[in-house]
Amino acid sequence: MVVLFVVIAAACVCIIVIGTAFGFRKKSDPGILPLYQDWSSCCSSSCCCRETTETDKQNNLLVTQSSQEFFIPKEKVKVQPPSRTHSSTCPPSPTGSNSGSDSEQGSISSESTNGLFESEIGAVKPDLYAKSNDTLVLQHEKQGKVKKLGKLHFKLKFDFDKSDLNVNVIQADSLPKMDFGGSSDPYVKVFLIPDEDRKLRQTSVQRRTLNPTFNEMFKFPTTYDELQNKTLFFTVYDFDKFSRHDVIGEVKVVLREIDVSREVDVWSDLQPCTVKQAELGDLLFSLSYLPTAERLTVVVMKARNLKAMDINGSSDPYVKVSLLQNGKRLKKKKTAVRKNNRNPVWNEALVFNIPTESLKHMSLEVTVVDYDLLGHSEIIGKCDIGPLCDGTGREHWHDMLHAQRKPTAMWHTLHD
Repeated sequence: MVVLFVVIAAACVCIIVIGTAFGFRKKSDPGILPLYQDWSSCCSSSCCCRETTETDKQNNLLVTQSSQEFFIPKEKVKVQPPSRTHSSTCPPSPTGSNSGSDSEQGSISSESTNGLFESEIGAVKPDLYAKSNDTLVLQHEKQGKVKKLGKLHFKLKFDFDKSDLNVNVIQADSLPKMDFGGSSDPYVKVFLIPDEDRKLRQTSVQRRTLNPTFNEMFKFPTTYDELQNKTLFFTVYDFDKFSRHDVIGEVKVVLREIDVSREVDVWSDLQPCTVKQAELGDLLFSLSYLPTAERLTVVVMKARNLKAMDINGSSDPYVKVSLLQNGKRLKKKKTAVRKNNRNPVWNEALVFNIPTESLKHMSLEVTVVDYDLLGHSEIIGKCDIGPLCDGTGREHWHDMLHAQRKPTAMWHTLHD
């Protein structure tokens, strides 16, 4: 009995030692970990699974909510903006009620009151904006049948910052045929009368066209108040290399009748030159002014196709040049007589002393006279040269002032 008791006790001690050693290794020795895991899985399969802790549940909930908040849909979703109240209501739809699309779109409503458009961004005043599409058409009184000479297009605007009148010559349209080839070589000269600035302003020549485009800008320094007493002239010429340039027509603009404080777009019919084109012949002479000596020189060169004044079908011409101040004759000089000649040549210089400050008040009257020994000498024709004259007379005077010290020659058609 004693022996059996000892054996049983030793066996129990051995079982306890072995069990203790096994439990320690199970938790600390990595080699036993797979066995522990297998045991855990086995326990879970036999309805002895672990209960989920409260912390694990909260973590799972946070993860689920986070994935839903940052979900981005693939399709565009219309978002309704917050409603606004406006001072005015939207116009009703044709069916009597506002459509759904109108309610979904945000818009700024406006209301017109006395020409002012009120909105949430402020008041808009249309009168402050110049209408760029406005075009002024100059009307002219028609006296009988007038030959159509075409039209001229230009723009005018006064620059208050620089105190300049800006003149933009844009184009001409439907000009008459002046050359044998059925075309013309037009250009435009611009004059401001009276003008203290003696600079010549002329566009380039457009070859072989009846509808030239220029697009050239010219500036006239002057004040806005002085502008009210001035007149703007546009003269269109046909360029000819071997003879005098023919005047096609002109446009006269009285500036006090047009508001040039903002840009004015103007179309105007070309009018015939006020100088009569009579068949009395042409005269060629040059002008030059020397400021240092205050001397004006007129060189009478030649004439052509003068009117026959004598019974034998010829003439005995000479040229008389008169110096006028404000229309009053001051001096006169004349050339020699050329006997029996309708195409005389003179090449004679006639000199006048004129102070520079008085030049703007001066003009010349050039007269071709048929000399008669027994009777009264008859006037064949004449032409006027000066700042207030018309056509080539004004042009020649401006050319002389622009090219001082250099002679400028030009053909002039004689008139009654």
